[in-house]
Amino acid sequence: MKRFGFQLSRFFFASLLSWMIAIFSCVLFSCQKTNDSLGIQLNLEKKTLSNGLTVILVEDHTMPLVSFQTWFKVGSVNEKLGSTGVSHMFEHLMFQGIKKYPAQEIFKQLEAQGAEVSAFTNRDYSVFYHLIPSGLLEKVVDIESDRMSHLILNEEVLNKEKLIIFEERRLRGESSYDSQLQEALWQLAYRRHPYYQPVVGYPADWISMTLSQLQKHFKSYYQPRNATLVLVGDFKLAPTFKLIQRYYGEIPGRPRPKDEIPEEPEQNEERRLIIRERVISERFVQAYHIPSAQHDDAYALDVLATLLFEGKGSRAQKRLIQEKNLALSISGIAFTPSYPGLFLISCTLKSKLSSALAEAELDRLISEVQDHGVSEEELQFAARQLTFLLLDGVRSYYGLGQLMGTVQMILGDPMKFSKDLKKYAQVKSQDVQRVAQKYFDPNHRSIVILMPKSP
Repeated sequence: MKRFGFQLSRFFFASLLSWMIAIFSCVLFSCQKTNDSLGIQLNLEKKTLSNGLTVILVEDHTMPLVSFQTWFKVGSVNEKLGSTGVSHMFEHLMFQGIKKYPAQEIFKQLEAQGAEVSAFTNRDYSVFYHLIPSGLLEKVVDIESDRMSHLILNEEVLNKEKLIIFEERRLRGESSYDSQLQEALWQLAYRRHPYYQPVVGYPADWISMTLSQLQKHFKSYYQPRNATLVLVGDFKLAPTFKLIQRYYGEIPGRPRPKDEIPEEPEQNEERRLIIRERVISERFVQAYHIPSAQHDDAYALDVLATLLFEGKGSRAQKRLIQEKNLALSISGIAFTPSYPGLFLISCTLKSKLSSALAEAELDRLISEVQDHGVSEEELQFAARQLTFLLLDGVRSYYGLGQLMGTVQMILGDPMKFSKDLKKYAQVKSQDVQRVAQKYFDPNHRSIVILMPKSP
């Protein structure tokens, strides 16, 4: 699921929505691993190979399919100026040929038999995934273990990918006003923490990127001790783990890199930026600094985001679209990744209306929550919305694999999502009011406005 241009295989599934995963899991999975406090039952095993590779297996035979996902704990947060975009570069390079399979053969052999193959990179981690008929499992294990150990890296491949990424940035970034707004917002909100860097990197960095830089990055991060395999679907736990041991066991695991991530200093003034382009109507994005996914306030912030922005019954939708007739669209989300994140708000105004009008109404909505809290009916509304979004996201093998992988990347234990049920049930009106007062301070806010160019 994507919002604001972010791939929300973030802690979105684990921290925003997963309080209802318990009910869903009990229906979908047979019993093997149980969380005693909630009675959650998953046919799940988590094991670690001697080389440090983490393996998460969820067995289910509802469909003859397997979701096979390889998660590497590396993203743009691990990059420095001069090498930004290198993790995104590997999103492309990992498909350019390995020892056993030449370039494009990875796609051809699998997709010809009904498989889906893709990858994504975000600020905190990189994921390569397959959705395959269960009969292809050993073939995928062979491919994935081979490209973890024998990826082809040379000047020809590097130069080819530079051109592809340059075109990708031009089409998806520079030609997209939403992407421009988001990139500008993160650079405005962060000054020291590497979250300010775009995931795709800066053109000057990846155009000048060298083969030695790539090889060093690959050796450090794309190796067993920095990786997690997540398999969900039609297989048997014991023989599948033996299969993984056979193919991955001899790959050497190296110590995980110890990156020094600078802390972001507290923002004590509102920051604004105006961009002028050939657009018909104004639009803007706002960001308030909030904590990471590990913080208990993440639960109340998720509820607040739902009450304000999720669906036609939300406060912002009612006020700005239905009653005031100011906006074409408005949305918001509490983005809580591995490090302190942002409460993000996006709004597109109706033609010829000033963004200042919508900003003022948003400020009033926030003040109302800060002064009076929210009603019990609204909390129930949030529960229904969160439940629906969760069930829609994890009813597939791929979605459940995303949940397991995300929680593993951020919390180190895929079963920790089960505690969210109790914590979301405990969110009260005063909790929502408190986080609105604590985090929605105008001095902690950054705003980027896109305005039409003057005639």
